[in-house]
Amino acid sequence: MKVLVIGGTADGRKLATQLFELGFDVVYSIAGIVRKATVPGPVISGGFTQFGGLEKYITDNQITHLVDATHPFAEKMSHTISQVTERLSIPAIRFHRKQWLKTENDHWIEVLAWPELIEKVAQHQSLFMTAGQISQDIIEQLAKQAKHLLLRTAMPARAILPSNVTWLKAIGPFLLEDEKQLLQAYKIDAIISKNSGGEATYAKIQAAAQAGIPVYQFKRPELAPLQYEFDNAADCIALLQTCLAESKLSNSALASSGASTEFKNEI
Repeated sequence: MKVLVIGGTADGRKLATQLFELGFDVVYSIAGIVRKATVPGPVISGGFTQFGGLEKYITDNQITHLVDATHPFAEKMSHTISQVTERLSIPAIRFHRKQWLKTENDHWIEVLAWPELIEKVAQHQSLFMTAGQISQDIIEQLAKQAKHLLLRTAMPARAILPSNVTWLKAIGPFLLEDEKQLLQAYKIDAIISKNSGGEATYAKIQAAAQAGIPVYQFKRPELAPLQYEFDNAADCIALLQTCLAESKLSNSALASSGASTEFKNEI
């Protein structure tokens, strides 16, 4: 049994580490665009194109189980995982953390796409955007509407930033007091966010609620279904442990059958 964990979040990195420490034969894959993954086992960085694609990598490396622990908004990769694992008939598990739930103190405006959001944020003067890498066109449209745009990402923006856009490089987890100070310092009157869930970036949501600032929240996309789907590591690990036990039992039975055949031949 060999497990491929395709990561993209701290949750995925932690899961791969736990599986390795439990004795699984596990490989961790990360796009490698933010930071180097620190896991104790084998790590693939840079995607699967270098190996001829995900399907070829799985076949060539005798992967028996795959865990999709990508970012909840990584639609393209999750779709590929669904298609490939179905074609190869190997067990596929999705492990995505729970999304944030709106509280009575939150003022969320949920959106599905950029055109909808751009139309709605026209009333604001100073926007704080924490929605990952943004295209040149989107950046320019937002910059034209707002007096100031604060963009925070883990890596430098791929777009050329207009003069009224300030870029901050930062990687969570973020603290509530720091987020409150950031909102005050830049006079933020609205936040643009993705409902990625988790604790690392939730402080901005709390800070916005306390300041009475609206959050334009992108809803999670509908992903292609997988055979198993969990929102916590414990259930994911429990399933894989069951699979491992069954695999060992099957191998033991085959070995016993082989030994019995050899004994009969000798007779």
